Amino acid sequence: MRNALAVIVAVLALVAVVSIFWRPQGVEVKPAASLPAPRAGADAAPGPRYPIESAAAALPPLDGSDAAMIASLQAVFADGANIVSYLQPQNVVRNFVTTVDNLPRRTLSTARVPLKPPQGAFGATRSGETIAIDAANALRYRPYVALLSGADPAKLVQLYVRNYPLFQQAYRELGYPNGHFNDRLVESIDVLLATPEQAAPVKLVQPRIFYEFADRDLEKLPAGQKLLLRMGPDNAATVKKKLVEIRGLVTAQPAAR
Repeated sequence: MRNALAVIVAVLALVAVVSIFWRPQGVEVKPAASLPAPRAGADAAPGPRYPIESAAAALPPLDGSDAAMIASLQAVFADGANIVSYLQPQNVVRNFVTTVDNLPRRTLSTARVPLKPPQGAFGATRSGETIAIDAANALRYRPYVALLSGADPAKLVQLYVRNYPLFQQAYRELGYPNGHFNDRLVESIDVLLATPEQAAPVKLVQPRIFYEFADRDLEKLPAGQKLLLRMGPDNAATVKKKLVEIRGLVTAQPAAR
C-alpha cells in the first residue's frame, strides 16, 4: 500500500506540474472566494466517456490520505525529501482534482493548487516600450519539468487507476454528484495540448499592476494554456509530450464489466 500511495502522489505531480505556474509575481491570477461552480451540463451524462475500472483495494479515507501519501513518496524516491518540498502538505488529492477541473477555465483558484510555486520572482524584460517574458523564467521551472520527464507514465497510470476512487470522491465533492473525474482529466489534458505554439519571447503589457499578454487572443485563453505559455516553449513541449502519453493510457482503460 505504501508504494501505491507514493505513486498516487507521483501521478499528482505528473499532471499537476503545470499548476505550479499559477502564481508568478507580476502576473494576475484571480483568487476564487469558494469552490468553482459546476460547469453547465457537466453532470448530465449518464455514463463516463472514458471509464475507469478500479480493482477492489483497501484505500485510506480521503480525509486521512495526506500523511500516508507524503510518507510513501519520501520512501520510494531517492531524493524524496526534495520532491516532497514541492508539494502542498494538506488536501493533496482534493487540490489536484480542483486544479484539473480549473485548467480549462479562465482563472485558477489560488487556494487549491497541489504544488508550491517555483523559487524566485517572475521576470519581464523591457526594451523601450516593449515588454516580454524573460527567457530566464524557464530555469525556475526546470526542476518540476525534470520530475515530469523522469516519470514512467505506464506505472503511474496503472496505480492511478487502482486508486481512482479517491479522485472520483474528491471530484464529486466539488459539485458533480454524477460526474466522472477521468473524463474531466482527459478534457483538461486536451485543453493543455491545444495550447498554441508561440516563439519566445512572448510580449506582455502592464495596464495596471499586473502583466497581461499583449496579444488579446492569448489573454483570453484558458488558464491552463496561459500557464504553459509562461513557462517557455521548451518546457511546454516537454510537458505536452508527457501528457500525450498519459492521455493515451487513461483513455485506453477497459469499461467496467
